[in-house]
Amino acid sequence: MSTAAIVLAAGASSGQALTGTIQDVQHVVILMQENRSFDHYFGAMPGVRGFNDRNPLIFTNGNPDFYQPSGNGYCLPFPTPAECIGDLDHGHPSGLEDWDSGNWDQWVAAKGPEAMSYYPQNLLPFHYALANNYTVCDANFCSMIGPTYPNRLYLFTGTIDPDGQAGGPALANNVPAGGFTWTTYPERLQNAGVSWRVYRPSGDWYGDVLPWFAQYINAPWGSPLYQRGVLEVPDVAAALRADVTNGTLPRVSWIIPPSLAGSEHPPYSPSDGAAFIKSVLDALAADPAVFRSTVFILTYDENDGFFDHIPSPTPPPGTPGEYVGGQPIGLGVRVPMILVSPWSRGGRVCSQVFDHTSILRFLETWTGVREPNISAWRRQVCGDLTSAFDFTHPDMSHPDLPTPISVETVAPSVNPPSFQSMPAQPAGSKVAMSLPYQHEVVPQTSLATGQLILTLTNSGSASVHFAIYANFAQTNLPCQLDANTDQAITNFLAVSPVDTNSYDYTCYGANGFQRRFAGGLSNDANQIEAWSVIDTNAGTICLLTQDIGTNDVQFLLTDNYGLGGPWTNDLSSGGTATNFYPAIQLNNGWYDLTVTASSDPAFLRHLTGHIENGSTSYSEPSAAPLLSMATTQVVNGIGVSALLANIVPAPSTNPPPLFATTAGQNLILVYPAWASNYVVQASPVFGPGNWSPLSATMNVVSNYAVVSTPMTSTNAFFRLQQ
Repeated sequence: MSTAAIVLAAGASSGQALTGTIQDVQHVVILMQENRSFDHYFGAMPGVRGFNDRNPLIFTNGNPDFYQPSGNGYCLPFPTPAECIGDLDHGHPSGLEDWDSGNWDQWVAAKGPEAMSYYPQNLLPFHYALANNYTVCDANFCSMIGPTYPNRLYLFTGTIDPDGQAGGPALANNVPAGGFTWTTYPERLQNAGVSWRVYRPSGDWYGDVLPWFAQYINAPWGSPLYQRGVLEVPDVAAALRADVTNGTLPRVSWIIPPSLAGSEHPPYSPSDGAAFIKSVLDALAADPAVFRSTVFILTYDENDGFFDHIPSPTPPPGTPGEYVGGQPIGLGVRVPMILVSPWSRGGRVCSQVFDHTSILRFLETWTGVREPNISAWRRQVCGDLTSAFDFTHPDMSHPDLPTPISVETVAPSVNPPSFQSMPAQPAGSKVAMSLPYQHEVVPQTSLATGQLILTLTNSGSASVHFAIYANFAQTNLPCQLDANTDQAITNFLAVSPVDTNSYDYTCYGANGFQRRFAGGLSNDANQIEAWSVIDTNAGTICLLTQDIGTNDVQFLLTDNYGLGGPWTNDLSSGGTATNFYPAIQLNNGWYDLTVTASSDPAFLRHLTGHIENGSTSYSEPSAAPLLSMATTQVVNGIGVSALLANIVPAPSTNPPPLFATTAGQNLILVYPAWASNYVVQASPVFGPGNWSPLSATMNVVSNYAVVSTPMTSTNAFFRLQQ
């Protein structure tokens, strides 16, 4: 029997008087480990934006940015054969070098080929298990293009003092004589009467931020600032366990990792870091009631120079509080973050943009204590983590996690193989949390002004960061833009006559959003166009094609997932056509469409992204879509394609997924037919010993098992169990 079950809750998950809101959280525990990028750890994890990303940045030579320039060739990500690998340069100057004004193309030159190394799953069994049982955030960036100290300052204070008013700007791993003097978030909690503590190991020198501040340096021994923020403990896990079992765990806790092996800082091993992480989780689980009411946040301060393929959002030049010496502070490189709690159980992924200040904003939302140091731009671009949680459906179970095995710290030289190939990211999807994004770009070409005119719109509930890149010539691009809710931004891109009026630009947005516009002004301007409109209610993307000129044009529309089309529109002068792609019904909201035109061989409109309708979905499939039905098939009078378009994914611990919807007095359960060795079980309440096999008839339709059973209670739980 499997110890991990897929649990679907149709009501409250325990006998506790829960509110179904963030106020059910009683404790937040934060552990920031050291120096790993997202691709370096999780690029090969199914269901996240990793090595199989369909929408990476494309260089002007046509290569995706995985092909990092190296001498006269390139260097691809390659697996490291050893856990312990060398430490790379990760200072602010070299970080700006590989960032390269947003071109993201100098990683090997700035860091060396070892920057392209990554860990295969077999070398990270604990980290993969943790991410596959809880929620991993695959759009989480460190706060600054730079090293440990500045990034940890953002975690504790929301700033590095860019204007130099209180000892900053803090751009490197150093502290001014006498310490920094701006206010820290623990001080704000103290003043608001919210309990807090920093669990600081003896002799620590990795990331212990508060002793860098004058107010803590000068704090009397018996003061709250000293006792909670400076005092050392011999054993962090033991001290944490004592507070858990004694009922004295504060509302907010920061865990400082051990200086050496336990921090995961290269050359020390992920396994030793995993052992420390597990000791913290085991300490929290010493009292099950505490574990069931705690949010544990595991994140990493910065990337150590290791490559990640997603360019970080960067503020427009001159953004207040975000530039020092004419260079942007951040955001930095994408780093791992895993959220462990009953409200983030189930192997999910959240793809909203976060950074270290998002953790402070989660605390703000929960405690009501505001951190004014966070810049307006970060508040606009980065979320507050709440989208990563489902507070209405907690899963109180505690998964079995592997026991990490210590690895001897030996750092051999790690070099790319002589024969390079793109690493494989295994097929698979994760339950994807609903995101507050819905953006669009509408093109227009003008021969009179020699421009491609792009109107960037945002109808979502959160701001969207756009980056526009030129695909065949780099001038003053990329261009970084931010669109607030219900805002439209018009950007004018000059098209050079030297290039025979050719244009080729790509606009990148959030969560795999891409709009590529290519063609020739002589053939396109005031002649032909194609654009899209998204209907979130219907779950469709509508492609509109238009012949504005005097000649007949044939448009070809292609679905690159192969689930619909192709469609051919033959238009005469003044003609228009519309084609609807039911992205939610066919592919969990994901779309990848191209439009070409007979009148211009260079004409291309490439549209990718995800339609958000307020419900959880599935992450972009790296191979065949997990849920796709092109035709309606009927089971028990229910159209399965319609069913799959409206079902709500349940909290789950591992694949396979289990879905449910209602039809009259029946409950309809759907799961992949390949899980034939699983049995559907039901229980009137959540808890061990209450489950019994469901008496129902199973019908296999296409690749799905559909179970229909009378609905006897609206407060019931269902799961798949081996």
